[in-house]
Amino acid sequence: MTAYAGRHRAPKSTPSIARAGATAATSLAAVAVAVPAAGAASAAPASVATPAATAASSTSTATIRTLWQGHRGGLVKQVQRKVGVSADGVFGPRTKSAVKSWQKRHGLTADGVVGPRTAAKMGLRATTAKKKTASRTSSRTSSVVATAARYYGTPYRYGGTSPSTGFDCSGFTGYVLKQHGKSLPRTAEAQRRAAWKTSNPQPGDLVFFGAPAYHVGIYAGAGKIIDSGRSGTSVSKRAIWTNQVSYGRF
Repeated sequence: MTAYAGRHRAPKSTPSIARAGATAATSLAAVAVAVPAAGAASAAPASVATPAATAASSTSTATIRTLWQGHRGGLVKQVQRKVGVSADGVFGPRTKSAVKSWQKRHGLTADGVVGPRTAAKMGLRATTAKKKTASRTSSRTSSVVATAARYYGTPYRYGGTSPSTGFDCSGFTGYVLKQHGKSLPRTAEAQRRAAWKTSNPQPGDLVFFGAPAYHVGIYAGAGKIIDSGRSGTSVSKRAIWTNQVSYGRF
């Protein structure tokens, strides 16, 4: 398939590596986390739950997951208030930088990741997962796939970024995600680097082929992808043809 300059190098597999750990801290009955392995700070480690420890008091158990760039929600807002940035609930680059500064001031490892020790030091309040949050996520990802499906039949065009001109692979993903409030970099590799990496892809996530990425499409579920593949083809849904892929979320 046609791709941008520098994107035809032989792909190599770059699996995400995570090690799971759990540490009980202060008044929290249990804290379940997965800590990113060294050298994989941008990868999204899998969240691992551990049995809650039996507490001497009657305090109910709860779980705080590790937070890193790309996360959203109420716990992120708590972190943002602690480190003194706008509490918009989005763990972006500014929040990460502020977390690093906060960690340095408090004698913690300044990695910008809110793990169990940082969470305990900040005094974060554990919250339970809400079904409606999962419902919103499912709704968002399903709508991304529905948006992508509107452009079935749009012809491939190198450098194309709209249905009126045609799409190349990253032009297509960027156009679809923009309609859901996401601003993506222009090339497949830049999108791969900017995305929150996940090993548990959901419909609406991006599928990257190779590393550096030479192609990208939108995951449609059940091992299929919606993409603008190559010259002479058009936007369509098809099976993912290789296991040399990684997944990212915006």
